[in-house]
Amino acid sequence: MARASVEAKEAWRRRRETTDGRRRAIVAGASAAADGGESVAIVNTVKAIFGAGGFALPWAFAQGGIALVGSCMFASLVLALESLRMLVKSQDVLVAAGDASAAEVATYAGLTKTAFGPIGDVACRVMNVLTCFGITVSYLVFIAKTLQVLMPALGVSAFGVAPTLVSMLNVVGPFMIALGCIREMSGVATISAVGTASVAIGMIMTATAALSNPLQLGALPLANFAAFPGFFGTVAFLFFIHFTLFGIKEAMPQPDKFFGAAVKAFTGAAVFAAAFGVAGAAGYGPAVSDVVVTMLTGWSGVFVQLLLCLNLLATYPIMAQSALRICENVFEGDKPGSISTPASIGVRTAFTAGAIWTAGNVPNFGVVLGYVGGVCCSILSLVLPAMILYQSQNKVKNTMTANELARIGGVFATGLTCIVLSIVL
Repeated sequence: MARASVEAKEAWRRRRETTDGRRRAIVAGASAAADGGESVAIVNTVKAIFGAGGFALPWAFAQGGIALVGSCMFASLVLALESLRMLVKSQDVLVAAGDASAAEVATYAGLTKTAFGPIGDVACRVMNVLTCFGITVSYLVFIAKTLQVLMPALGVSAFGVAPTLVSMLNVVGPFMIALGCIREMSGVATISAVGTASVAIGMIMTATAALSNPLQLGALPLANFAAFPGFFGTVAFLFFIHFTLFGIKEAMPQPDKFFGAAVKAFTGAAVFAAAFGVAGAAGYGPAVSDVVVTMLTGWSGVFVQLLLCLNLLATYPIMAQSALRICENVFEGDKPGSISTPASIGVRTAFTAGAIWTAGNVPNFGVVLGYVGGVCCSILSLVLPAMILYQSQNKVKNTMTANELARIGGVFATGLTCIVLSIVL
């Protein structure tokens, strides 16, 4: 009888736990539905904003000056949100008019193709490849410069006391080439899920270390316009990420709440990024490295540097996958998926090898971000969104107000100006 009583109590306990678990799941699901997926969208958008480029922010503030870089960061935030609004409105306009289904404009390429036709599709693909190529170069430079510090710290003497950038590229290059040949993303996606945590840990530890030094705010310029080509790309690299956000919107239970979530994510990220940039610049002064994480010392620094390098290695095949498949499509003609394995490996190897060569011939990480952010990302996130909305409104024969035309023209002109300044200054 006693044993039966114990078993009955145990059965009751299991039923209670199961019921409680279901109740918690229902409550969690109801909570997620209540905010239309906004919380998840905010987290995913912040993840898209922060990457290796954030570690060049202290260098950007030290080069361009606290006032100028801060102003550019605020302006970039406002412009990024305005151009994102234009992309969302373009989708709504085309779908409402019956010119496209929601699925047809669910991606950047699909929206561009619907607005401009085949030429828009080609332009979007070309910019995708160029942008991903530039980001690949920035990954390589970041990892190689970090390894220049890590190798001596780990006691590796094979490359001398002061390893060169090229020698470190030769070390990381084969790994990047092999990772670039991966076509199945599921396992790599799981590994790269630690990316946001590693970046946050790296930024917090770097800012803490910087602020432990005597502050050098007086040694920093207030505004150095000559440094614009270098620092602007770093700022743009944070916010001009529109081509990565379409999937986040479509994954929401209520996609109409996406823009509100994006405003919160962008604003919060801007505040955190500005604080990190100023702290790093003030703590390390004008001599701050363009990859500030390399200035961390001790085993804690080694840990953070290794974590960030591993994160970028795992993230690379995911980030570059769309560009790599576009390159493969060139050799497939009108038969998608027909490329042979040897040809696929050849195309992917050539892409990564080209990025390795480029990384060995650029002066620093900040310059890479200057061209990627200042040119490629400005086209994708300022110039094209303005053109897409204008073309979409004309296509469905909607009358645009003077205010809307002014906003479209302002974003378009600003994008072109940023591109020109990033190249010629």
